[in-house]
Amino acid sequence: MMKSLFRPFMLAALLCAAPWSVLANEPLLAGGDYSVLPLMEKHGAVFSDRQGKPGDALKILRESGHNIARLRLYEGAGPGTGNEGWHWPAGSMDLPDLLKMARRSADLGMQIELTFHYSDFWTNSKTQIVPARWRAELDKLPDDQARFERLRKLVFERTREVMAALKAQGTTPQYVSVGNETEGGMLYPYGKLGGKTLDENWPRLGALFQAGYDGVKAVSPASQVIIHLDDGGNVAKYRHYFDHLQKLGVKWDVIGASYYPFWTKRNVAQFTAFAREITKHYDRDLFVMETGFNWSPVLPNGHAGQLADNGPYPASMSSPEGQAAFIDELLGALRRTDRVLGVLYWDPVMIQVPGTGWAVRDADGKPGENVVSNTTLFDFKGRALPVLDAWRKHTPAVRKQ
Repeated sequence: MMKSLFRPFMLAALLCAAPWSVLANEPLLAGGDYSVLPLMEKHGAVFSDRQGKPGDALKILRESGHNIARLRLYEGAGPGTGNEGWHWPAGSMDLPDLLKMARRSADLGMQIELTFHYSDFWTNSKTQIVPARWRAELDKLPDDQARFERLRKLVFERTREVMAALKAQGTTPQYVSVGNETEGGMLYPYGKLGGKTLDENWPRLGALFQAGYDGVKAVSPASQVIIHLDDGGNVAKYRHYFDHLQKLGVKWDVIGASYYPFWTKRNVAQFTAFAREITKHYDRDLFVMETGFNWSPVLPNGHAGQLADNGPYPASMSSPEGQAAFIDELLGALRRTDRVLGVLYWDPVMIQVPGTGWAVRDADGKPGENVVSNTTLFDFKGRALPVLDAWRKHTPAVRKQ
């Protein structure tokens, strides 16, 4: 467990130091993905602290001990750029939006984790769509090999360009994820794993990862590059995946893992055992890129949310107190686990607000359901939940100005 008192210089060292291999007694990086916050604010979202005083959600989280911001980048969201008749709203999570959020986060003394989706839309094992602008360029080329070579260069060039823009405004990310939940590959079909054993196409996927890595390091050699998979706790999956990358000579610095009790069916003890095994085997640090836990069994409309339950944890923990207990357990365990850098909550701020949802329908511009409003760090009315007290316990809180 973290000691109850921290000397001021320890917080300063956390925020300013270059990335390092974590020892069990060092401050834990613990924050969340705040990428959707500007969109929420645009639609009138109102947030308040634990006492009910309205304020800037990012400042409320920072004052509660959040010390790292995960920010994601879409290339050109808008109608017709998504999947199956759905898209992400234009102007949200594009480069201008990213730069503003990076500035806002850094001004609060937060470190930054940047996730490149290399897409205009959500990416995960099922959906990894090449950006529309890139597809238009690739379609003009004569054959598949020419298209792949150009795609590889696009990954390098865009990664370098974005990193340079962030560096120019003084907000170089300490951590950069090349892709998001890439267990099935990325930039389909070019970097998609396939075949009966899912083992075809590794050389191409590896080349795309290397292009992203090289783009990051060309601007900021100190930034740590992450490769991020789902199903944290699945040793066999991670061994299979990273063994292939090692054989290909692909470079990466940090292993990223999503850990949701609902999806993985694993408790914190099982996850930390996995973390110890994987970090030791690969001699790499690990970052929990996503985690989440519902504080209500249903959404405001009575429907089940994306996390319909909390996996191995009892139904009684689908409560504000249960969510707080889980995060307390997780942060405490991660602090005691060597080589775990930190944890990022998803989604901390996507509360129920009219006009927002998981995506927007192409046909009529109406939003889909917000399926994560019962897993946020604020309640349905935007008031901070007890879970923020767990952050205060395990990371240094910041005094209000």
